[in-house]
Amino acid sequence: MKSLNTICIIPARGGSKRIPRKNILPLNGKPLLTYTLQAAKEAQVFSKVLVSTEDGEIAALAKNEGIEVDNRPEIMSGDKVTKVQVIAEFLERTKAYETFDAVACLLPTCPFRTAQDVKNAYQLFCEHHKEIPYLVGVVEYDFPIQLALTLKDHTASMENEENYLTTRSQNITKRYHPNGAIYLATMTAFSAKNTFFNPDMLAYVMPPERSFDIDYPYQFQIAEHYQKWLTAQDDTHGT
Repeated sequence: MKSLNTICIIPARGGSKRIPRKNILPLNGKPLLTYTLQAAKEAQVFSKVLVSTEDGEIAALAKNEGIEVDNRPEIMSGDKVTKVQVIAEFLERTKAYETFDAVACLLPTCPFRTAQDVKNAYQLFCEHHKEIPYLVGVVEYDFPIQLALTLKDHTASMENEENYLTTRSQNITKRYHPNGAIYLATMTAFSAKNTFFNPDMLAYVMPPERSFDIDYPYQFQIAEHYQKWLTAQDDTHGT
């Protein structure tokens, strides 16, 4: 497998409406962001790993982990600014389009993705990027989306009645969604559309327990208990 000259950008702003200071809140004694920084470093597949932030405390945390920091412009720090807007602005401002072959993004809200996940996804991407220049980490929906209901007032409506004629899970096609663990694109592909999404993408499938994405306070509490359980398992196996 021939590696690509790839920059990995980890967007981590200081503001968060639903969970204040989310990216540096301790998860089992370690800042949430640290899990992603360590996975990116330990994978040893990226030419450069960089944190994009406007926050001094986050910047200090990244530098302490040996990660380079880009102090993003204030205009890129608002609630409505997306990760791809942050990445596109950085690539244009620094002319990284001219330096790197590919760009990756790891979200700090997916702490249970491992370095091995990053390596496996990167290998898949490097093997097939010439045919399909996009990759996204995915996980299977935990409930068939074919059985989704549309609600209006107090009425639930089926979107497709035929889906309810046979509700055995074995007979329903599996569907998947992005999990935030890893995104990859060639520079040519990303610069053409400013997105990691395309009608056809490579999919790196991950199990639910490593795809957990933290957006709400209750999810942080679940993640805390799960991380403590993982730590206890490691301690048990190590003795």
